Amino acid sequence: MKNNFPYIKSLVSKMNLDQKVGALLTLGFAGTVPRAHIYENILKYQCGGLRLTPHARLFGSYIDPKTGKNILDVTDTKGYKKDINPPYTTAGEYRAVLMELQKLAMDRPLGIPLHFSFDQEGGTSADFNFGGVKIFPKPMGIRATGDPVMAYEVARAVSRQGRAVGFNWIHSPVLDVNTDSGNPEIYTRAYSDNAEVAAQYALESCRGFKDGKMIATGKHFPGRGDSAVDAHYEVPVIGVPKDTMLKRELLPYKILIKHGLLPSIMIAHSIFPAFDDGDIATVSKKILTGLLRDELGFDGVIMTDSMTMGGVAIRYGVANACALSVEAGADLVLMKAESKLVGETVEAIKALVISGRLSMNELDRKVERVLGTKYEYGLFTAGSLWHETPEEAVNAPEIAALSKTIARRSMLILNDGQNALPLSNDGRILIIEQINKTPNDIHWHPGVFYKHCMKYNRQAEYLETEYTYSETDKETIQANAGAYETVVITNFYIRGKLSNNAFITNLIRGNPKTEFIVVTNTPYRLSIPEESRTTILTLSTGPDSMEAAAGVLFGAVTAEGECPVSNGAR
Repeated sequence: MKNNFPYIKSLVSKMNLDQKVGALLTLGFAGTVPRAHIYENILKYQCGGLRLTPHARLFGSYIDPKTGKNILDVTDTKGYKKDINPPYTTAGEYRAVLMELQKLAMDRPLGIPLHFSFDQEGGTSADFNFGGVKIFPKPMGIRATGDPVMAYEVARAVSRQGRAVGFNWIHSPVLDVNTDSGNPEIYTRAYSDNAEVAAQYALESCRGFKDGKMIATGKHFPGRGDSAVDAHYEVPVIGVPKDTMLKRELLPYKILIKHGLLPSIMIAHSIFPAFDDGDIATVSKKILTGLLRDELGFDGVIMTDSMTMGGVAIRYGVANACALSVEAGADLVLMKAESKLVGETVEAIKALVISGRLSMNELDRKVERVLGTKYEYGLFTAGSLWHETPEEAVNAPEIAALSKTIARRSMLILNDGQNALPLSNDGRILIIEQINKTPNDIHWHPGVFYKHCMKYNRQAEYLETEYTYSETDKETIQANAGAYETVVITNFYIRGKLSNNAFITNLIRGNPKTEFIVVTNTPYRLSIPEESRTTILTLSTGPDSMEAAAGVLFGAVTAEGECPVSNGAR
């Protein structure tokens, strides 16, 4: 990274303490309508950027799916009520919202632009999921194509669609090596369970992001793939020996740093005894400064993961954890809670400088790294302007073709022990489909899989369920499944939801005369019941993947993918 820009050094020399501390903050903006605190965060707190979550109206607390308990209450009790969807916008309408905020920021003294960051890993991990945007499979789905060039093409397409709206900083690629098949948090978000393969695909992804002028973020350093714990709810302790960590978990980082393709790296909210047995990595100077800066030679932006995640927030307190992370070596703090925690975080970081725990010289270097990255990617000269409209980008024929190709090439028939495939066009079939996380527009909505199945069998019947079955869902399924020759049942897994595996296993055992076909999105027991004798693996729940899955089901589409892991359920 080249952050020694004379313009940036001159700019930082003119900034006051409030502006410098604000430059280190990525704050939250949930929904599609800015409220008063968003303007306050830009004008009063001088924030450097916003983490955008347009599909949620409020930033919510993390609820442990196992216990149902609220891990940390970050709810703002003023204003909006829960369980209301944000106003739907087209991609162009949302771009206008971001342009208003960007203009507000660039009209501030010194004219420092906002960065607009987002998750767009694939499948349901997509903050930009509306307006017909093409949703690609999760990283493991890209790996299932067997072609690293696909990783480059997908990253270019994601960048092009995102930049046209205003997004400019992506929290990808995931560099974790998913060696624990029961990992509830990383699973298909990783490219592979093999470090060399993960590095190969991540390298191509980063090249695509760079060519697409999208600021990439490798995560979650130093590696969260060997864990059966979700850091959103508790603190994972990654007990991997140091020698293994250096050879396996850190390999993708070493390669990408060597090639100069990582503008930023996100730190894992986990404890790594191999490097620091006392503190979570996010606040560990041994890991951020000693390992990442000094040993690996990384000179880009070090950022935190969301600082309201359960483990780190409970152990240190949100504002204090933000300050400790900056002191340890972080340059950019991700604090998404839209509440009084913003002001507390600002004051905690300012106190570091005022007390002398963080020198002004150290603070300046952090600001230079953040602003230098924005400058390098053109944010200062154009803000979030782009050479085409969102509609032109999302409707580009080449991106549409790529999306359909990837959907087909990432899909597998894991097994067909009952020779059930392909299904007939006139059989008595029940489609049981979970309500997925979608924008509920014409492009992607609940029932989209059934919609595509109807192309092949107009007599197919439909039963819709919650993502995790309610008691009513279970009763309805049990009452109806036995009346059909074939039952096609989606069993998708997503972080933060309980599995339906046990129920589906008992359902299959209780209806021996019915053929059950499971359509799932992971190659792991996380989502594959042991009794599943016919299993289609999609590695995505996006619209084109659902269309391809329906085609595979009825023999109109050939599943061309290869198994992306060695530790999956076969």
